[in-house]
Amino acid sequence: MGEVLKIFETLEGVLGKEKALKVAEAIEKLVEERRETLKVELKEELTKELATKHDLKIVEQSLRALIEQCRGELQREIEEVKGELKAEIEQVRGELKAEIEQVKGELKTEIEQVRGELKAEIQKVKNDLLKWLIVLFIGQATFIVGLVFTLIKALKG
Repeated sequence: MGEVLKIFETLEGVLGKEKALKVAEAIEKLVEERRETLKVELKEELTKELATKHDLKIVEQSLRALIEQCRGELQREIEEVKGELKAEIEQVRGELKAEIEQVKGELKTEIEQVRGELKAEIQKVKNDLLKWLIVLFIGQATFIVGLVFTLIKALKG
């Protein structure tokens, strides 16, 4: 407003008061119109560039929906992985049980084989002991019979 007054004063000396007033009013009107136009343009530009509360609310809702979607997908994937792991664990459990049963069978067979070998060895030792006992018994009996005959001869004689 102060600039329009300066222009008026300058024009007043050149054009006269009435013409200077008209020119000053025209300039003031033009400035006011330009100000309104610039204000509207600035508002439109800012509206384009800056986010409003409504825009932020829309973005927030969109992000929440996306988060929920991701959460759902992750939970499905977790459940899939759980299922796969459970299946794999059951498969490994089955394989281990089969291997354990196989090893049990092999160990039982080996134990029975060793048991048979031990029984055979024990029987062999028994037979050897029996032979030695018989030989010892015969030797003892022969010694006793010889001693008895010697005593009888010694007493008779």
